[in-house]
Amino acid sequence: MSWRRIRKQFDRIYRTARLRDHLPSEDLLHHPIVIFSDHHKGDSSPADDFRKNAGLYAAALDFYAEKNCRLIILGDSEELWENRFPQVWAHYAHLIKKEISMAPRSIRGRSIRIWGNHDKEISSPRFRSSCREFRHPSLSRVEFREGLCLAPDIFLIHGHQGRFFDDRAWRLSRWAVQIFWRTFQKIFHIGFDGPAENAKIRDALEINYYRWAKSHRVLLICGHTHRAVFASHTHFDRLQEELSATRRRLLTAAPRERSKLRARILEAESGIEDILLRRGGRSPRAFEKDRQEPLPCYFNSGCCGYTNGITCIEIEENQIRLVKWRKDDGRRTVLSNSDLAALRKRIRSGRAVNPDSPRP
Repeated sequence: MSWRRIRKQFDRIYRTARLRDHLPSEDLLHHPIVIFSDHHKGDSSPADDFRKNAGLYAAALDFYAEKNCRLIILGDSEELWENRFPQVWAHYAHLIKKEISMAPRSIRGRSIRIWGNHDKEISSPRFRSSCREFRHPSLSRVEFREGLCLAPDIFLIHGHQGRFFDDRAWRLSRWAVQIFWRTFQKIFHIGFDGPAENAKIRDALEINYYRWAKSHRVLLICGHTHRAVFASHTHFDRLQEELSATRRRLLTAAPRERSKLRARILEAESGIEDILLRRGGRSPRAFEKDRQEPLPCYFNSGCCGYTNGITCIEIEENQIRLVKWRKDDGRRTVLSNSDLAALRKRIRSGRAVNPDSPRP
């Protein structure tokens, strides 16, 4: 995977996103923000990966609309490799209209919407022309973007840029998906739980995301890989940290607490085992060599197509959170939370640990 291509594309989009006429019309960090990505809304057929979570997502949008959140979607909102847009609109127009109404505005007063590789078609003049013919007044008020800056040091992008078949040859990839994968889904009634890439490609891609964010001292938020990441820590990392901390607590815990701690240890071990099983026994590649603490500069909102729910990133009152909406009970659960100002300071300093923390 070419680091040079990814760096070149990210640099280009980041420079554009920082221009004054590309900034949002308001300081978004003064408002609550929620960031979703990778819905892959389809035609509500068995091949529609979003269908199983459509109701859960609608409930989440209602929750954020009640809080007057600005909604940012980091691409692949619609699955246009498998469907034509009118097919998606026929089933999800109510959600798309709500997304547009909640989106931040550009200085031209239009709703900002970021595109990814699976909905890159919406960035073309031909698509905008077809929307006018199809009479989509909501879409006529949208400004399609490839990236967005919330601040000079907070950059949002889908993340497919720089990969040949996702970026340059996306039409060829779309054709292959339409002919083969979609037919396979419909015949066997299966969905797709996870990113389009295999684990090896995903690891390499995210290491490049981290490398770019670290070199630019920027807090980078991506989608695309379908793996939620918070402050350069994956779910695998969090499970390992929880397992280690719980084992230490067990050594000095009171007898009445031990059964609960043992249950948490078993749960963390089971989660780690599941991840390793899906990856053929190989651990995810670390962002830093020798498992050193990484700079907390890379975040990923995950996706809306998990079998057990959807994930997103919230920014509110100087806090940044990774949140999961669970499919079984519709509950909103905070997986990770951190002080945004402290994170930005650490990223600017280039230090993995808080520079204000007392030395041991």
